[in-house]
Amino acid sequence: MSMKASASDHGRIVMSAGDTTVYEAPAPYGLTSWSADLPVLAPERARSHPSLLLRTNNAVVRFTGREAELESLRRWRDDVSLPVVAVRLVHGPGGQGKSRLAAQVARLWSADGWSVLIAHHRRDQPAPAARSAGPTAGARGTLVVVDYAERWDTADLLSLLKDLLVPGGGPVRVLLLARSPGHWWQGLQYPITYRMEVPADAQELGPLAQHPVGRIDLFTAARDSFAEQLGVPEPEAVAAPPALMRHEAYRLVLSVHMAALTAVLAHLDGTTAPTEPTEVSAYLLARERYFWQELYNGPGRLVPTDPGTMARAVYTATLTGPLPHRVGVRALHRIGMRSADPDQVLTSHTVCYPPSAAGMVLEPLYPDRLGEDFLALSTPLPARTHESDPWADEAMAKLLSEAPEDPASPWIRPALTVMIETARRWPHIAERLCRALRERPWLAVRGGNGVLTALAELDFLDSDLLEGIDAHLPVGPSLELDVGIAAFARRLTEDRLARTDDAAARAWLRTLLGARLASADLHLQAVVEYREAIAIYRGLDQADFSVDQAGGLLTALGGLGNSQAALGRYEDALTNTTAAVRAHRVWAGIDPAAHGPTLVRLLTNQGGQLWALGRHQEAVEVAEEAVGTCRSLREGPVPHAAEAALGAALGNLGMMYAQTGRPEEALTATAESVDVQRRLAEADPAAHRPGLAESLHKYAAVREVLRTDTGRAATAAAEATETYTELAAVRRDRYTEAVRSSREVQEDLDDTSFPAELRRTALRRGVRHISVSSVGAYALAAAVLVHRAEQYLAEGDFAQGRDLLTQAVERYRDLAGNDPDAYRHELGNALHLTSIAEAALEDFEPALAHSAEATELIRLCVRADAVTPPALAAVLVANASMRLAAGAELPAALDAAMEAVELYQELAERAPATYGRDLVAAYHVLVGVLRGLGDHPRADRISRALDGLGQGES
Repeated sequence: MSMKASASDHGRIVMSAGDTTVYEAPAPYGLTSWSADLPVLAPERARSHPSLLLRTNNAVVRFTGREAELESLRRWRDDVSLPVVAVRLVHGPGGQGKSRLAAQVARLWSADGWSVLIAHHRRDQPAPAARSAGPTAGARGTLVVVDYAERWDTADLLSLLKDLLVPGGGPVRVLLLARSPGHWWQGLQYPITYRMEVPADAQELGPLAQHPVGRIDLFTAARDSFAEQLGVPEPEAVAAPPALMRHEAYRLVLSVHMAALTAVLAHLDGTTAPTEPTEVSAYLLARERYFWQELYNGPGRLVPTDPGTMARAVYTATLTGPLPHRVGVRALHRIGMRSADPDQVLTSHTVCYPPSAAGMVLEPLYPDRLGEDFLALSTPLPARTHESDPWADEAMAKLLSEAPEDPASPWIRPALTVMIETARRWPHIAERLCRALRERPWLAVRGGNGVLTALAELDFLDSDLLEGIDAHLPVGPSLELDVGIAAFARRLTEDRLARTDDAAARAWLRTLLGARLASADLHLQAVVEYREAIAIYRGLDQADFSVDQAGGLLTALGGLGNSQAALGRYEDALTNTTAAVRAHRVWAGIDPAAHGPTLVRLLTNQGGQLWALGRHQEAVEVAEEAVGTCRSLREGPVPHAAEAALGAALGNLGMMYAQTGRPEEALTATAESVDVQRRLAEADPAAHRPGLAESLHKYAAVREVLRTDTGRAATAAAEATETYTELAAVRRDRYTEAVRSSREVQEDLDDTSFPAELRRTALRRGVRHISVSSVGAYALAAAVLVHRAEQYLAEGDFAQGRDLLTQAVERYRDLAGNDPDAYRHELGNALHLTSIAEAALEDFEPALAHSAEATELIRLCVRADAVTPPALAAVLVANASMRLAAGAELPAALDAAMEAVELYQELAERAPATYGRDLVAAYHVLVGVLRGLGDHPRADRISRALDGLGQGES
């Protein structure tokens, strides 16, 4: 299966599990094939530029240890209970060996016949020629490695995973690497696990040598590898530094490797090697400076840029990361290197640090930890214990010096990211980070989700700084920042809670946090916060309960209902939303301007929850109330708020009309919704373009089914698709499905083969989009047959209903034979209805056979979460009733009745108003079966219990 779209010059094509995904906007990621080939480093090159020996991709030090981690990953790979795609996060501090472990996994799995791909975020700027890599034909499976996963936008990681969920492909394992499993991981786990149904777990990567003595073995292995690469004989003469056994920094693999490299280089030079981790970094960085000096003073002067200027260029590159040439020139000017020729400096820097992608400059110093130490040691320390550059004292501030009205510079995000990581270990960098954000707090917002999430993990940000950043966050939802804002809001809320003992204030803070979490689709966490807030509000002294406190409680109730609905907990959601609606009806009657718009939003939510519970007529009435309330508010002092609420309310009402057999009213409502949303979007595109896209989509869907003015419908569908595509470029996790759905409407509008009556029937049955394929036509015909048969059954014409259902079953068997997952429920439902018609005609032999088959099909659907347990309970009751009526297979009838009672008991405990009567009906069937089996004592006990409830046998 392929996802198709028209690719423009800016389009990117990404291969995933043998299929092709075409992105109309720039692709969120690229895939490159992992290569086992290692670059060859000549000893002379390695001696002059020793930091190359520390790069993971050069694999100079042979991989040792990690047997337990490798075995755990192998078991994860081969676990047959996992679905096609599974995700694992391996996390640990920088330098712990995550990338080395991933490289070793790639080597081992590749040898086992697996295809290995490396995912690059679009900001990584990989070489364009390598962006279309895909799985190897005939591979046993595909491993996709994502390094620096915490720096990816959540939406882009979700896009990668969605593209890998391709039916018919082999197993795919996605290995994420990150420094910490913080807020970014919490925000990713829910949509992966619960929406995409992809298992996702985390594995912490601990120190390779848990005991200090084990560090000697690590040091020895690294020392021997470096000595061999550098041509140093008798490496055993190079001793491990004493600090290796006692200093906590040497818990990291990279720190041990740096110490080993330093010791070998010092031995080569005949000098004494430093032992303290900071001194080791300083030594290696001094060798980098010597490398620049050699290129500048050596034969032929390979670079015309002096070492001092080169150091500043490396400092800049460490902050900015790779940039296009013209942007690199701007970065050099901004950071204060105006006296040097920028083209010359960039060319010289490229000689020292060749870019990983064509057309880019300012490749940073690797590995990351060494680059962070260079940044810290080049920036003046308070005690001035190391050689630094006074120029660097203000360099960071200069690079970040832009006003809120200025266009965001592309280096803001990487610069803040590097500063944050460096600040974790270097207090003077932490001080400069705080100073920069105190002077320009809006920079945190420009840093995006990754920066906001990383800032939330820092413990040295004080209250004033947190409040300053918060003042620049969007007040309401933000497609681009919701995930980062949620992480930051949790950190800010913790700080605020620590500063107040006022219970009402604490409840309001948790309510606000719940709203932020809900905007990021973190509804499980939002429910926790809303419940805590409600508990606090309800524990306040009711005698002194203020209007503000009552408003806070209602806000929390409404938010809780919204998040519960998002999680599919519609009964609970409806209870809380209804409570909020009742109060706001009273408040809106007193002050419509203040409380009317909130009432409309709550009514809209309430209508959706009623609809989800199958209470369609009530849902329509509530939606009509919402629209009527909006219309009255448009004439009042808050027309804009009323207009915004009206647009959403009309769209919902229109779709409800469409699915309850009122197509003309549906068309009127959705058309007006488009008009309202268009006015709103013209005034505030950022806030209202999603609403406009949704209204256009609903309007086009209604016209598609009615087949009226298809030209206008096609225009609306095209605009909806275009708008959703632009929105998906920002939040792919939220809008990718909407893009697909809108395209289906466009395609359906090109098909004129379906009679309008069939389309109207499909719309009444809840079918949103009608496929243009022959298979889709066949499926729709089957659905129409079932719908007409239901009408005959309701009128008591069981013979006519049975005849139509027999045709429908035949069609659904054909469809299910080719695609059982797609049509299992429809076939089961048709068989169930057929058995009811046959039983009513006392044709019990086929009725029992069809009922038994329907029961097993619906049971499979419940296990696959395709339908909910009430569907199975209803079929079981019907099956038991038929066996009882036929006087046949009563033991099987007893099993069915008992299972139905158990299901309804569980359902009635959660939603007694909805399932209480069904439970009683199931008990009545059970009583009848028990009497048929001669178990009168047991039947009598149940009957007496029902009599006690006033629900005895009739």
